[in-house]
Amino acid sequence: MIKILHVADTHIGARQYGLAERRADFSRAFSQVAELAIAEGVRAVIHSGDLFDSRNPSTEDLRDLLQILLRLREEGIPFLGVVGNHEQKRGVQWLDLFSSLGLAIHLGEEPYDLDGIPIYGLDYAGRGEVELPHLEGGVLVAHQLVDRIDLVRGGGELRFSQLLECGAEIVLLGDYHEHCGWLEGGVLVTYPGSTERWRASERAPRGVNLIDLETKRLERRELKTRQFIYLGEDEDPLRGLEAHKHEVKGAVVCLYRDEKHTPQEIEEEALQLGALAVQFLERRTTPEVEEEIEVELEVESADLEEVLAREIAALGLSPKGREIDAIIRDERIPDSGVDPEVTKLLESRGDGNG
Repeated sequence: MIKILHVADTHIGARQYGLAERRADFSRAFSQVAELAIAEGVRAVIHSGDLFDSRNPSTEDLRDLLQILLRLREEGIPFLGVVGNHEQKRGVQWLDLFSSLGLAIHLGEEPYDLDGIPIYGLDYAGRGEVELPHLEGGVLVAHQLVDRIDLVRGGGELRFSQLLECGAEIVLLGDYHEHCGWLEGGVLVTYPGSTERWRASERAPRGVNLIDLETKRLERRELKTRQFIYLGEDEDPLRGLEAHKHEVKGAVVCLYRDEKHTPQEIEEEALQLGALAVQFLERRTTPEVEEEIEVELEVESADLEEVLAREIAALGLSPKGREIDAIIRDERIPDSGVDPEVTKLLESRGDGNG
């Protein structure tokens, strides 16, 4: 038995809703991962990217992470990982720094041998730039979306069939924040999901994967995270808060606005009951998918994204133009990160023209 713990999308440093408490929550969740790895006696912790929420983590974030990596090293558990889009930098990556300190292994095209099983890594790459290696067995770790789960955004960077054909026996992915997995043609492909709720729409419990690399047996391990309370779409917000008043303290309350109460009234009531934060949801329905999305107090039309997609398609943009548009509209990229992402895209093509 060669047991590993598969984790991804820890997003250390995410100051969700601008709150220091949420920043601490993300670090705390990853600390749980380390303690779970120790308790389970795993041979390695494998991270599939988005270790940090930003390419410029704070000193607090670095301190939290270093403490966790040191804890793993003390227990003789190697930390293996690839770079996600959130922490990706030009040149030297954070994983390279941690590797130089003996705290991590930055996986790449040269395999890391784990008890005779080769582990390969692929850092995040944009659509059209992903080049899967041709392997003869082993494990591939990557931070990419596949078409099977990214139907709304246009299919992801990879086709699922590519993963089945690349030669790996196990593919450990990151970037998608919900847990899912498939065992097809003898190949195990899985996302562990994020370790904390990065968006209010991520309702399912957070967790990690415990995997036996020899048998491909996968078990879930749930993490203890901050409570998110969800009120129903047709539920009166104030009555709903009253009904949950004994659970609200310290929780993030997610609810729908109604015509009877102003958002300010609803938020004030929730905060008076001790809620940490309030998030308003609006239901968006398309022929392919129905999902809940976070909205600010001033909300545009729920169909705006669909209209934009149609209009942009009608423009007949070049492939590069479509990639730039995808960067601009990617909700995972903060406003301050759009220019660097576009610049990196253009420089990677050796062309500054649109």
